[in-house]
Amino acid sequence: MFRRKKAAELPIFSKNSTSAVPPSLWFASDFLLGAGMVIIQPETEKIVVIHDTKSNIWFLPKGRKDVGESLEQTALREAYEESGYRVEFLPLYTPTRAPVSPDVPRGHYELPNTEPIYVSVISWAPRKNHQSRATDNGGEYLSFYYVGQIPPDAVHNEGTGMPDEQSFTTHLLSVKDAVEKAGWLEGLVIHKAWKLWQSTVAIQADLRTREALKPSDRVQEVPQNLSAESGVVFIKVFRDNYS
Repeated sequence: MFRRKKAAELPIFSKNSTSAVPPSLWFASDFLLGAGMVIIQPETEKIVVIHDTKSNIWFLPKGRKDVGESLEQTALREAYEESGYRVEFLPLYTPTRAPVSPDVPRGHYELPNTEPIYVSVISWAPRKNHQSRATDNGGEYLSFYYVGQIPPDAVHNEGTGMPDEQSFTTHLLSVKDAVEKAGWLEGLVIHKAWKLWQSTVAIQADLRTREALKPSDRVQEVPQNLSAESGVVFIKVFRDNYS
């Protein structure tokens, strides 16, 4: 059996996360898996946000995983269905806990990845029919948030959503407007995606500068903005901003 911790004992892992959840076990009928996407248009520095004109709610494209579908497939499908854009994953220097394959060569910089940047857990309440009989006991909805991109000439397709999603409209917003409209949870996801992308752009620019130098001019040791930890080189900017 699990030993449940008291709420006061649950740690907060970093300034980017809420506190831990107690050890839990949920049966198949008591949880849902879903995936969402922060879609960035790098050339315009805009974020794709969906607006439901019926409820006046702004949100990121997100939805439930279908049977037999991977979370990555879910993220891409939901991004297209709800936004109308064909999206590709945007590789970022995300400080993921996922291990790197032993087949991937290591260098001074870790390779960018397309792992999820956030996972949220939200409960839904039990539902009853008109006879007050339970039709759904409720459960936990785990959503994995990825980061994607669209080109400057991306074609927007109309009517890609489900029948109950036809009131959705798609908007390309500045990061400030996107964060404000999306609310606390998804606003935070957008903010972190934006910070990761900005850091990635800076790192890639630095790499191009180093590669353009003559071999004799290149610095051989680990640059000052990097630090070695547990045998893996981490970008110092992540330690400064995401620890």
